[in-house]
Amino acid sequence: MEKLPRSKGCFVCGTPEENSRSLGVDIFWNSEEKKTEISISPDFTWCGYEGVVHGGIIASVFDDAMAWAVRQETGSWAVTGEMSVRYLRPVKAGTMYHVEGRVEKISGRRINASAVMTEDGGRKAAEASALFIGLGEKKQPA
Repeated sequence: MEKLPRSKGCFVCGTPEENSRSLGVDIFWNSEEKKTEISISPDFTWCGYEGVVHGGIIASVFDDAMAWAVRQETGSWAVTGEMSVRYLRPVKAGTMYHVEGRVEKISGRRINASAVMTEDGGRKAAEASALFIGLGEKKQPA
């Protein structure tokens, strides 16, 4: 599994030393299963109200999981055109969760992606789907 680079200014995957507001999430690429993988244990600063993670934080993590999956699959960046999130149960601070993002379909510059968040035991907590619009730039070789 490959650890993906951080984006300095990113709210989700930025470096906390350079962006004090960043969640500092590590994102990994599973090339065998063609998906991003993120493990998080939200703390109280992620909460909308006591003990329950704010839905916007969950949506932001989903957005990064899917955007990086698009980047890895297509070789270029894309922007989120539309996203839908279903919250199935409260996401609680201090609990471990796993997020996966993947590309479902590519049609020209239109890329459909999905993401899911599960608790440590495998029970689904939330899910998302999104339409990304490819920017067409190819990533530079490392």
